[in-house]
Amino acid sequence: MTKIYQNSYPAGENAGFTLIELLVVVLIIGILAAVALPQYQVAVAKSRLAAVIPTVKSLSTALEMYYMANGAYPPNGYDIGFDVDLPASCSATNTTVNVTCSNGMIFDIMDYSTGTVFGGNKNVKLGYVIWLTNSPRPGLHQCLAVSSDVTANKVCKSMGGVVSKGQNTSFFADTMKEAITHYDLP
Repeated sequence: MTKIYQNSYPAGENAGFTLIELLVVVLIIGILAAVALPQYQVAVAKSRLAAVIPTVKSLSTALEMYYMANGAYPPNGYDIGFDVDLPASCSATNTTVNVTCSNGMIFDIMDYSTGTVFGGNKNVKLGYVIWLTNSPRPGLHQCLAVSSDVTANKVCKSMGGVVSKGQNTSFFADTMKEAITHYDLP
């Protein structure tokens, strides 16, 4: 004998979701979005900083080569004699003066008060510094974050940064017009 199963709905009504079931689904999606958004913001900020780091490293290498050839770093605002590999949207690609780019990137090819090379992104409030060989903190790499920006500070900490206790730079603070936290990187 074959049994025929019928749905439990009265005749003429369609099966569907209840209001409670829909609200639970919307609540779960909201919770997932609330958890994912901060992580997404950190990932975006980290990728924008990552775009700056190779340029800062190549700039520091170029300045070290200049130092080896001339016995000193180039004077402030001096044409270093060769173009450095900066994004096409940047200004002043062959001097040590401050360089700005249309996408929020900024570079200070040589900070003479500290002996550093800086690159950063104003849009995500992050920067990266390499201290040159003949500076007070030779070979040190630092991540810089606007102190009030939680996401920027998370990026520096995720790179293994520890809040710096030594001499720091001022170019990024002067540019952003905000307090900056320096993180020494491993």
